[in-house]
Amino acid sequence: MTNLDFTESQYHQEIKDLASDLYEDAIAENDYDHDQAEDAIFAYMLHQLVDGHQWIIYTYSNDLVARFSDNAEAYRDCYDNESIGQIVTDKGLEGMKPIIAYFAMQQDISDALYELEAFKEAVA
Repeated sequence: MTNLDFTESQYHQEIKDLASDLYEDAIAENDYDHDQAEDAIFAYMLHQLVDGHQWIIYTYSNDLVARFSDNAEAYRDCYDNESIGQIVTDKGLEGMKPIIAYFAMQQDISDALYELEAFKEAVA
């Protein structure tokens, strides 16, 4: 998807599509070994995908990600109140938006990954 403005349904469809593509890429890159693919996803592939996604890069979309995500509070797993306060002091509230969007989108994709039929079948 190339649009910086999107609806909630478009957001959730993009998350499902990204999770599916991520798993397909990981499984192909790891000789169709599910365990190796899963390790690669969580070692670096998921981070690269989210970090490079336009909805994270462009701050205009950060608010929409946070609004539509099922995991808008996911950043709290990595940032305590003191760290958040320091970011806000240094960069203002705008400094938190890409952080919130990054962790929300990362968790949404991770959740969607575990819902994929191909992923479930490989685990079973």
